[in-house]
Amino acid sequence: MARLHPPSYCFIRQPLISLPSLERLFHGQIRDRVYGCLPGVPAATVLFAEALYTFALALVILNVATSPRTEGNSYYGLAIGFTVMTGAFAVGGISGGVFNPAVGTGPILAALAGEGSAGSLWLYWVGPVAGAALAVPVYRMQHGNGD
Repeated sequence: MARLHPPSYCFIRQPLISLPSLERLFHGQIRDRVYGCLPGVPAATVLFAEALYTFALALVILNVATSPRTEGNSYYGLAIGFTVMTGAFAVGGISGGVFNPAVGTGPILAALAGEGSAGSLWLYWVGPVAGAALAVPVYRMQHGNGD
C-alpha cells in the first residue's frame, strides 16, 4: 500500500521536483517570461500598481463573496473576474498584474531553477499584502463591524 504524505509535505516537495524539470525542458525560456519590473519603471510604481489593484480585488471579494448582505448571489465570480481583468489590462504591462503573492512567487522560483533572480520578489509580497490589508478597514467603514 502506498504511503500517504501530509499535504504540507506534498506542497513543498512538488515545486522542488517540478521546477528544475520545467527549466530543463524549456531551456531557459521560463527565465525570460518571469514577472518583473519593466526596464525604466521604478520599483515604487510597480509597488503602487500591485497595492492599488490588490486593494480593489480584496474589496470586491469582501463585498460580494463574504458579506451576509450578498448571501446567495450568483454574480460574485463575475465581479471578481472583471476586477482581475481590469487590473491586468491597466497595470499588467507595468507590473505583470500579479495581485497575489503566490502568483508572483511561482514564476520567480521557476526562474531561480535556471539563472534567474529573486530581486523583484519583494514587490509581489509587499504590494499585495499592503493592498489587501488596506481593504479590510475600508470594508468595515462601509458595512460597520456587525456585517
